[in-house]
Amino acid sequence: MDHVSGLLRLYSWNVKLGVSRAMAYRFDFFTGLITSILFSGTAPFLQYIFFTQTRGYPGWDLHQIMLFQGLLLFWLGLKDLMFGEVRNVALGLVRKGDFDRLLVKPFPPLGVLLCSGFNLKGIGATLSGCALTGYALAKLNLVPSVWQITLFLLMMVSSIIFYMAVTTLICTLIIMLVQVGRIPELADRILGFGDYPINIYPKMLGQVFLTVFPFAIWAYMPAQILLDRVDSGAYTSIIGCVVVFLFSLWLWNRSLHKYTSAGG
Repeated sequence: MDHVSGLLRLYSWNVKLGVSRAMAYRFDFFTGLITSILFSGTAPFLQYIFFTQTRGYPGWDLHQIMLFQGLLLFWLGLKDLMFGEVRNVALGLVRKGDFDRLLVKPFPPLGVLLCSGFNLKGIGATLSGCALTGYALAKLNLVPSVWQITLFLLMMVSSIIFYMAVTTLICTLIIMLVQVGRIPELADRILGFGDYPINIYPKMLGQVFLTVFPFAIWAYMPAQILLDRVDSGAYTSIIGCVVVFLFSLWLWNRSLHKYTSAGG
């Protein structure tokens, strides 16, 4: 518990530091924020064009897919806000040989890395996602029940756990390979499967995205909860997130024992 409370304080300190750095150049920050919000609006606009010019996605109408898109934007902004800098920090530490310092700190190295991930630039997509989600809920006349809100929050927590697992796996590759090349880009391409409703994929692939790689936890399942269409797949995805996270921790600890200092 001491480590957990200490890591929370460390994360809080990094958040304050990140906000202070961003506010040092306020014009640049607000310009970037406006640009981010405008850029975030391109995806909903493309979805609108897609739905008005084609048959859309099976089982989804326009406002339902707008709800999905709003939740997706919110999630993409949230994960960048919380962990957007972790990869860059890990790459910098390993390449310069400074990762060794984390091994002598009182907190677990992985915890320190995750606590260094705050990136205020994610606030634009987060705000856009909140606005679009609110708009879609109003158009659909949806008023979530207490149970739906509780399950929705559980999905958000599970989403964070899953993304922490993905980030841990990438950091593991970084300390093992040092020069990871385009592996992070490949990982982002794979994660992009979660940007679409799971029911558009073949049934077997959809099951994989509900269990082994539970991308559905990010936007699809939260949207299903708010639309009152949740099924047992939601609980399967939560279990999948926990399993992937435990596996990532096991692989990280195993790789850490084989770590040899780099830098130059």
